[in-house]
Amino acid sequence: MNFAALKRVIGEFKPYKPQIIIVLALGLVISAIQPISVKLSQRIIDELQKGTFIQGPFLKQVPALLIGVFIVSGFAKYFHNTLRRYVSERVIIKYRTLLFEKYLNFPLSVLDKTRAGDFLSNIQNDLSKISIGIDTLILVLKEPFTFIGLLGAAFYCDWRLALSTLLVAPLVAFLFSKSGSAVKRYSHKNLETFSDLMSISQESISGARVVKVFQLEVPLFKKFQTIQENYFHIMMKAIRVEELATPVVELIGALLISGVIIYGGHRASLGLLTPGQLVGFIIAIGLAQMPLKQLNNAYLKLKTAEAAAERIYSILDKAQSSPRTEGSQNIKTLNSSITFNNVSLLYDDKPALKNISFEIKRGDCVAFVGHSGSGKSSVVNLLPRLYEVTSGEILFDGVSIKNLLLPELRKLISFVTQDTFLFNDSLYENIRYGNPNASDKEIKRAAEQAHCADFISRLRDGFNTRIGDRGVCLSGGERQRVAIARAFLRSSPILVLDEATSSLDSQSEAVVQDAMEELIEGKTTFMVAHRLSTIKKASRIFVMDQGNIVESGTHETLVRLNGAYRQFYERQVGGRLESVSTTVETI
Repeated sequence: MNFAALKRVIGEFKPYKPQIIIVLALGLVISAIQPISVKLSQRIIDELQKGTFIQGPFLKQVPALLIGVFIVSGFAKYFHNTLRRYVSERVIIKYRTLLFEKYLNFPLSVLDKTRAGDFLSNIQNDLSKISIGIDTLILVLKEPFTFIGLLGAAFYCDWRLALSTLLVAPLVAFLFSKSGSAVKRYSHKNLETFSDLMSISQESISGARVVKVFQLEVPLFKKFQTIQENYFHIMMKAIRVEELATPVVELIGALLISGVIIYGGHRASLGLLTPGQLVGFIIAIGLAQMPLKQLNNAYLKLKTAEAAAERIYSILDKAQSSPRTEGSQNIKTLNSSITFNNVSLLYDDKPALKNISFEIKRGDCVAFVGHSGSGKSSVVNLLPRLYEVTSGEILFDGVSIKNLLLPELRKLISFVTQDTFLFNDSLYENIRYGNPNASDKEIKRAAEQAHCADFISRLRDGFNTRIGDRGVCLSGGERQRVAIARAFLRSSPILVLDEATSSLDSQSEAVVQDAMEELIEGKTTFMVAHRLSTIKKASRIFVMDQGNIVESGTHETLVRLNGAYRQFYERQVGGRLESVSTTVETI
């Protein structure tokens, strides 16, 4: 019985040691009830056999004994089950918290390869299986004591009969082992398939617009059905194993009791066994089947929980690869410059940047342009250490960013991207994410600076309006202005603008552009492939191709070079603005 992952789960019980001790003690009380009932039944039958039951004092004692037994049993079961479930839920809450924290702190290099459905499956289905396993484990802790107590009662009635019944123990153990191995194997496959179900469900909902525009309802539905049918077939295999084990155990029990009746009846006919002892023995053996069935069911559930725990620990044990704990030097602002020294970056062993070097002075506004995959996104993603440099180094005021405290480094940088992400929360809270400690006055001021006041005033609930998943209740221009308001509120000295106006209509673009002009003022700004009217104002423009900087200089200098930048520029001024959106793309 290999339960390596569950043993680690059991280690989480340590803070609840007092509760576990009480649960075990109450379990012993509950376990003692059935052997007492067997002994009471035997006594009643023997008294009836003697013919003294009706006249004797024992008759008066039976009702009081029965009431006392059930009162004690009721209280013991209530507190046993309540404490058992309390411990189970507290442990699961801890695992859910650990998982969520782990996913939040995974670097983008890990999250890029992780499906949202896998996380949903981990935090929902896998933890549910572990919860059932923990609950079952604590619950069945009393079952061995119940079985031992009933077996003891059987030995007390007739030790020869009791020994003969133990001959079936190896057969029952073999059945437990085989069924448990099969259930764990199917559970692994089942949990993986459930992740596929969660993934396609999440992707279909998140990409609802794409689904409808490209008429993907039918193929996605068919794919969902295929995965679900696979999930069903695997689940049924596990169910068949689980459900077959119980009747087999019951059949073994029936054969056992049949043998007991034949052998015990023979011994009773010879006067070697009283009728009370025979009936008591049969009751004890019959009742002993229940803890055996409970143990078998628990074993199968624990095998399922083991499979789920292995999946959970495969996430929790994954190397964080996060720089959060690195660095010791504090940084409050950018005083002089940002320097890239021979920086290279690999994505899945594919070069994204190749030994690029440049220096940006404080207050400079620089722009990056280039074809898709040229490396623009890689440059700006390295600034807040969303990805780690493969070789070379990045310096902030002459200090390697690996030596800087990560939370302080990221406070220095604000992003306004083309694909603005807003949470399904109020407008107020979405702006406040820029600075959770900001006052109401500061939040409203940021909204005014970002030109949000006009559309907020038209909303029925104003700042308290919930804007839906990813801000779906707002237009593209309104979402961009909320993102700019967030950047205003953050008030970081470094600003990254990533195609913030590329997907907007001309009217919205003009409003957003005005807000951005004010936002840029006084900041060290990195712009990525923005409209050339903005890029022309940059103090330096970097043209990138296949991870290299192939040109750099001012707008005027690059136009005179008659190189790649000149081609971009001529396409725009020549009236073919649409072609730029396909040639010069976003991060």
